Amino acid sequence: MSKDASVESKGTTVVARQPGIIRRILQRPETSIVIVLVALSLFLSQSSDAFLTPSNLFNILRNNADIAIAALGVTLVIMAGGIDLSIGSTMALSGLVAAIAVSQGGTTAYQLPGFGLPPALAFLLGVLAGTLVGLINGLLVVRLKIPPFIATLGMLGVVRGVVVGLTSGQTVRNFPVEFTNLGQGYVGPVPVPVIFLIVLAIAVGLFLSYHVWGTYIYAIGGNETSATLTGLPVERVRILTYVLSGALAGVGGVLVVARLGVSAPTQALGYELFVIAAAVIGGVSLSGGRGTVLGAVLGAILIGVLNNALVLLRVESYWQQAFTGGIILLSALVDRLRQRR
Repeated sequence: MSKDASVESKGTTVVARQPGIIRRILQRPETSIVIVLVALSLFLSQSSDAFLTPSNLFNILRNNADIAIAALGVTLVIMAGGIDLSIGSTMALSGLVAAIAVSQGGTTAYQLPGFGLPPALAFLLGVLAGTLVGLINGLLVVRLKIPPFIATLGMLGVVRGVVVGLTSGQTVRNFPVEFTNLGQGYVGPVPVPVIFLIVLAIAVGLFLSYHVWGTYIYAIGGNETSATLTGLPVERVRILTYVLSGALAGVGGVLVVARLGVSAPTQALGYELFVIAAAVIGGVSLSGGRGTVLGAVLGAILIGVLNNALVLLRVESYWQQAFTGGIILLSALVDRLRQRR
């Protein structure tokens, strides 16, 4: 298509000027995030000599890879017109299942056994636990017609209660080094969690771009009624988005446990706020039908840099909860402004 598009109406030719490539790039949410990241990095590099060191930058990526991975799944759910508030609890349950499976000794007041399973199998069981939660969410929303906000909010409480109940409020430890290396190890100079993030981001991106169901997600989120009338498998696609969200949250939850070397009942508490904020700041529309994988990842990185800035600037930890709330309000405002365009 040429830069100028001609439209004929009642004998009159109207020339609609299409925005140039540079303007289109500047209008993308990802570009805005990159600009903010560059500006913030320049400021922090002047405020602290530690910010631009390779170790600090890799730590930011490592510590926020789990949020970015979970944001990939939430992006799919929101794009299809849903929401998933159970992400933090799902991550905690997945991490606990993997921890119990791989632990080399009995733990907790109920003396849950440590099964000492291979790390790869423990990882898989943790992801399956997250997938199961996602499936239940999808069935509650699609089959039982419970509003997504209510269904996933209820699951947030149920799943967190299961985690606390199974552990009696105590932690699970005693992991083999092969398991903790999933969160603490490196492949060359790159942290292992970052490798997971890159691989999964590419996989989700390819799914959205080249698989027909990826196209369906955009169509359903854009106009569910039209998608239904055209014969798209709306219910199956929406269930799939919740299943994938649970699975990706499961991956993130296991990586958190591996990174910290402990599974605690309060793990990933409040993570749903960061995950949803990362997706929305990255360009996902809360009304559905719009979003990208790159945007979700960049949104998570931006939140990680901002959190790191609070530490480097020695902002008291008491203010971090207020900061989290501000991120949510900012993400909602940004989405609202996009919809007005």
